[in-house]
Amino acid sequence: MNKVIQEFHYAPKTVDDSLSNYVFVSYLHKLDEDDLILTKPDLDSLQKHRYQLDDYLTNQDCSFFEEFYSVYKKRLNDTKNILSEINVTQLDYSGKDSLHYYQIGEKRKEFSYADDTKELKRFWSKKIRKETIDRYLDIADSTSIFSKEAPNYAQQIISNELCTIADKLNDDVSLRKKMQDWFLNTFCSYFDPHTNYFNNSEKSFFDESIHDDFKSIGVFFSKNDEGIVSISEVQPGSSAWKHDMVSEGDEVLEINSNKKKLDMNCIGVETLYSFIYDPENTAIQFKIRKKETKEITDVTLKKENIHVSENTVDSYILDGSQKIGYIRLPSFYTSEDFGMGCANDIAKEVLRLNKEGISALVLDLRDNGGGSLQEATDLVGLFIDRGPVAIINNFQDQSDIYKDYNRGTIFSKPMVVMVNGHSASASEYVSAALQDHQRAFIVGSPTFGKGSGQIIRPVNPEDPKAGFVKVTIEKLYRITGKSWQKSGVIPDFELPSALSGYGKRESDYKNVLAKDTIVKKVYFKFPSAKNISSFQVKSSERLAALPETATINHIKDELKRYADDRNPIPLTLKAIESREQIFKEIIDQLNGLHAKNTFFTIENTEAAKEILSKNSDATTIDDSKKKSLSEDFELIETYHILNDIIKH
Repeated sequence: MNKVIQEFHYAPKTVDDSLSNYVFVSYLHKLDEDDLILTKPDLDSLQKHRYQLDDYLTNQDCSFFEEFYSVYKKRLNDTKNILSEINVTQLDYSGKDSLHYYQIGEKRKEFSYADDTKELKRFWSKKIRKETIDRYLDIADSTSIFSKEAPNYAQQIISNELCTIADKLNDDVSLRKKMQDWFLNTFCSYFDPHTNYFNNSEKSFFDESIHDDFKSIGVFFSKNDEGIVSISEVQPGSSAWKHDMVSEGDEVLEINSNKKKLDMNCIGVETLYSFIYDPENTAIQFKIRKKETKEITDVTLKKENIHVSENTVDSYILDGSQKIGYIRLPSFYTSEDFGMGCANDIAKEVLRLNKEGISALVLDLRDNGGGSLQEATDLVGLFIDRGPVAIINNFQDQSDIYKDYNRGTIFSKPMVVMVNGHSASASEYVSAALQDHQRAFIVGSPTFGKGSGQIIRPVNPEDPKAGFVKVTIEKLYRITGKSWQKSGVIPDFELPSALSGYGKRESDYKNVLAKDTIVKKVYFKFPSAKNISSFQVKSSERLAALPETATINHIKDELKRYADDRNPIPLTLKAIESREQIFKEIIDQLNGLHAKNTFFTIENTEAAKEILSKNSDATTIDDSKKKSLSEDFELIETYHILNDIIKH
């Protein structure tokens, strides 16, 4: 694996003591993310390997792994005993113990292991009590019977923890393989956050997630160390993607299908997938807890063929004093059929909107995490009249200029691209290119900051069981030679965001590639910069006068006060309920941020109307989308910005 990385990585690092220290610390954190398994004596016994892992690699000596395996397995079994002891103990919710919440961004100690098993048991007791209170507050209708119900909730929490450990200790081969895979992935992450190791199962899931024609509900899952199964990804174009009540991060509480119920308590992810992909289970019933609101709801998803190029692009008309086209693209998907990816779908929608007589266009790339760079290049080509799009510098330090070779555009009127902190990779590529060509104004928040590309290589082509490496092989640059790596693409019109500073960005990852500038002569006459200062002033004045801006600023202040509270919280139902109520009120304010819109209505194109007239389910979903857009604070301001530009 190191050979593959050294050969193909954009900026391979030397295998030395720095790598060894990083892998040692990061691997132990991976084995014990909450410092609740290992103890300080365990750390002391393993410290001799801290600066030797690079030497082991050089000498092809993997014997060190046996000691990590032995220590970890022993501690897992010890933890089972600790949890079993707690299970028959009367837990104290009187407030004699307290909890400390870390500040946002606060650097935690390298290791906070317990001194011995006795202290470890105290740590576990506090964790069980806190989760018992949380679960009770999530489910119970009244706090008056907590003392009576708490033991049942605690037993359920402990049962989940024991199941998680049992899943790891299923058999020696399974545990050993998991630990080896975790180690290999930790090793990869030293080079950059997007270089990863895939075992064969993970590679299969990855391949299936980008396949463009298969029968599925379109949901992928993950399971954390507490045994909680959650939705990790929703496939564009799938039945789950079209359902308003299914989102990434939602917790899965129950799964039923074909009169069979899956026990979620001690389930492994592979068992879960086997159930989901069973051909007899054509419709899957879920009970889920929403990530943001904690609301519990029932959802039924039917398996259907997913055609990524269909039912993915949303297109509407913002009909007010000006007719402005709106297109939302959730990902830069591609297709095995040549020329049938997202760029082709966008082109079709633009032509349909043109027939409606639009005066400007909004391309919404908010929350678009990227995808195919070829599709991104083709999309830029729809809006520029031939020319360079981006510079790609590869692992051999060779630079290529990606170009649009086609003359003409399909749309030449004013245009805006909407972005936010979750707009990444190909979204940034498109935004930067259109901004540099002075073809579109960028509106929203600074983007994620991922300016790199990856490929997947087998670790050993002669050994299929050896797995794969997703390795970073190139960096992406604007045609100016500047990079958006780490900093993101900076909008021309920046909008206030209640959650700015809280979402993870590229710059927050360890070992992130540096932001730099490349010298590459691009034969292109850059258009003169447009004077937009008067439009920016008007936007700022509008935003300052809006009640929504005041609400956003209030939410930001409240969220910071909540997150940065350093006072210990007594471990009582009342104290934790009080803290959670503050957070709930903040979330309620955030969810209730619906702007009043008297400026335009959301209308379908004639082509969409014809399609919707034959599908009542699609019409219901479409109506919900239109309602959401009509109350979208950021879209309303974007409409005003375009109105100013059109009238100028």
